Amino acid sequence: MSIAIWERPGSLAEKFWNCGKADFPIYDMHGHMGSHNAIYFRRCEPEDMAAHLRRIGVKHLVFSHHHALWGAMRNAEVVEICRRFPDLYRMYVGIVPHYQDNIREDLKLFDSWRPYAFGLKCLADYHQISLLDKAYEYTFKFADERSLPVLFHTWGGSQFDGGKVMLELTRRYPNIRFLMGHSIFGEWDYAEKTVKESNGNVFLDLTAIPGERGLIEMLTGRVGSENLLFGTDMPWFDEYQAVGGVLSADISENDMRNILYRNAERIFGTEW
Repeated sequence: MSIAIWERPGSLAEKFWNCGKADFPIYDMHGHMGSHNAIYFRRCEPEDMAAHLRRIGVKHLVFSHHHALWGAMRNAEVVEICRRFPDLYRMYVGIVPHYQDNIREDLKLFDSWRPYAFGLKCLADYHQISLLDKAYEYTFKFADERSLPVLFHTWGGSQFDGGKVMLELTRRYPNIRFLMGHSIFGEWDYAEKTVKESNGNVFLDLTAIPGERGLIEMLTGRVGSENLLFGTDMPWFDEYQAVGGVLSADISENDMRNILYRNAERIFGTEW
């Protein structure tokens, strides 16, 4: 009878189960912060989140604040949160396409917010405006000129950020570094196509993937672990659940390391 990967003596999984903390850095490329009117969060404020992240061994959480994504908070306020935790937090500047003046004002300040301002975040499915709409043109031209990382919420079948939309967007803006949040969940052929047709600037973010049996293995087989990034959606999901999903997957430990930290260090090593 074969031994499950997490039961193998000396494995990354076994070490993690025994001590509850990774002995390597973890880069969570997809987080959030702040309260939400649809759910109770056990921990969603900077201090509580920081304690939890350090407990498991996260080096950086790159997050977008819920309130900034709805226009209830300006991104300048989010920068101040990062400044209080300079070793841990990096932020995506939340883009709300309904507020064009705010977008222009914030992007003018982007360089002055470095290194805390890591990239941009778009939530088209929730804002109900397609990423191909003119409302995003200024944002994407800005990002394309600077080769910025942009984290996109993507979901299979969506008219706003589904597979067809994302494939067209990667063709329009070849210099943006596309982080495909949720890996265009459910439209795996499009997820694979966006990676393989790109010039090396498209990466699949595994947020929501570790909770589904077999998906990490499937995506690793289709696009290679070098094109996968770790994310959790924290505080919606827990770091331990997501890390455990990666360490329990039937992939090599080299693949696990690529996903949890090597790819982030390789792609963004000078930008933290």
